[in-house]
Amino acid sequence: MSARAELGTLEASGLIQIAALQPELEYLFRHALVQEAAYASLLKQDRRTLHLAAAEAIIELHPERRREHAAVIAMHLEQAGEAARAAQQFIVAGEHALERFANREAMAFFARASALAGDSQPDLRLRAAIGGAKAGWGYESDPHIHALEQAIAGAAGADPLNVTEAYFWIAFLRRQRGETAESSSELRQALERGAEISRTLTDPTAAALPRALMGAFVAFMGGLRQGARDMSEALDQIEVKGDPVSIAMVSDFLAMTYSRLGEFELAQETIERAARYAGDGDAIARVDVDISRSALALERGEVDKAHAQARDCSERAESLGAFACVVVANTMFGAASLAREDAPGARGPLERGSELSQVTNMAPMRTLIQGLLGSTRALLGDMPGGVAGWDAALADARAMGDRYGEAQTLWGRGRFYARNEEWSTALPDIDRAVELFAGMEARPALARALRDRAKVLRGVGRAVEAEADETRSIELGNELGLRDMPPA
Repeated sequence: MSARAELGTLEASGLIQIAALQPELEYLFRHALVQEAAYASLLKQDRRTLHLAAAEAIIELHPERRREHAAVIAMHLEQAGEAARAAQQFIVAGEHALERFANREAMAFFARASALAGDSQPDLRLRAAIGGAKAGWGYESDPHIHALEQAIAGAAGADPLNVTEAYFWIAFLRRQRGETAESSSELRQALERGAEISRTLTDPTAAALPRALMGAFVAFMGGLRQGARDMSEALDQIEVKGDPVSIAMVSDFLAMTYSRLGEFELAQETIERAARYAGDGDAIARVDVDISRSALALERGEVDKAHAQARDCSERAESLGAFACVVVANTMFGAASLAREDAPGARGPLERGSELSQVTNMAPMRTLIQGLLGSTRALLGDMPGGVAGWDAALADARAMGDRYGEAQTLWGRGRFYARNEEWSTALPDIDRAVELFAGMEARPALARALRDRAKVLRGVGRAVEAEADETRSIELGNELGLRDMPPA
């Protein structure tokens, strides 16, 4: 009897049913219990033989779709006892999932690859650890740092490109949780070893993504120009590799940096670049793009627009379980609420962002949130809570060299005291914030801080200096086209 006739008999008996006719005929068991009973009836060796045959058949019949079918091939190879080959296929499946922005699925594939890779496969272990970090850095960094360091420890004879990228990912994740080269020997070693090995590589795209992410941290810490330059250069190299996830992610960070610089046209162009690569892919990637839009609107002074966008992004990110996106969206949501003089509305998103920033180890965002929460609590009448928030933010910012977080916190504290006409208390904070914003070229924030300093200077009787600051503030606001600044 032919296979087609046997299938017909099984279908007629009600055990299986047609699942698809095109592009090829597929059948499914009508009930999972039937499938389990059929599978259990096979001897273990027969199962392995059939799984191997299934894997080989898929590879032979669909050579042009091997990446698409990699997860199924890997499953069959693992069940066949072919652990080394299965690990290779799980790596391919993880990379294919990343290309489709399916980050959680990718993490699962990379974790399986890591578990199956043998001691003779150091490059697979490195690729699995790198892939896991790339897919999951926005969730929780500690497990990925551990996996990367374990993979490097057994990386004798591995491809230097993979080793370099692993070191850069360790540096990025350690930097993300607030470590500095001065405070962490592990971070310092990762940076030094990564840079040392990368100098021996001839591929200009080598380790481009980790370098771009380190550039993002330089920017978030206040090195806006340098960070933007590093990200832009790395982004061009990443585009050569055609990595849509990385392109979208770095573009989002770069757009936020341009927004803080007041380079609004470049920010908009970069957001559109990210949107093209995010496309109709994973919903998390689209949330990232919209978070960048809310950041641009906030810096431009389109406060109501930023508030609505950030709130929408927060809700979508929560529904997706994208914790890193929730943290950033809630930071924007809280900042926009405060800009609208809505301290009660700021409290909830900022407290949620603070909670999740501990889980995701997003140190720069945690510092911003602490400072914003300090202002929020003080405005709501909880002065001890306000002072505690400001003090924690400033301590963390100064410990890790976060000039942007320090400036925002001082500005927020100074504005609170100015609001209560405590001019002498407010002035040192706003003086230092103006100095920091000017040094970072954070021009939208500088324009607003100058406006606030003019108010404080009038309060302490320094009218001539106040006039100069106000003129400078209005001129800068008009130059940038800030929507919340008075026209000249």
